[in-house]
Amino acid sequence: MSGQRGEMELWIQRLIQRFREKGATSPERAMTVQELGLHDRFEQAMKRRLGQTGIFVAVGGKYYLNEEAVRRFEERRQSRGYRGTGGQRRSMVGIRILRMILAMGIVLLFIVNFFEGRSLDIWYLIVILAGAWITVTIVQIFFMARKGY
Repeated sequence: MSGQRGEMELWIQRLIQRFREKGATSPERAMTVQELGLHDRFEQAMKRRLGQTGIFVAVGGKYYLNEEAVRRFEERRQSRGYRGTGGQRRSMVGIRILRMILAMGIVLLFIVNFFEGRSLDIWYLIVILAGAWITVTIVQIFFMARKGY
């Protein structure tokens, strides 16, 4: 669901940009879907959830951008930490640091084991760290997929 939400928000951002580029930002400057160069999908979406956001307003078969609703939309996005705000990236820092520490530990143990004599105990540690690294990597992949990266 979050992946779809991310795609929807990206689509809304593109629509907002299009409305601003065309100047359809008030009831007096409202434009048709054709004038805006939009796909029929826009009108279908307006009949569903897109229309409920209040970002795009329909007046007599034409549409304009409601800047106050855009401001509220942006505030909600930022408070949830969606793409473009840095929130998701910041939440990934801990996972990335853990993966880096595990990888460094694996490399260090390989080097120590190579130069100091081959110890079975060090090989066990390498296997355990490699397993932990793989587990953390899988968690990171699921986290990224859930957040819509």
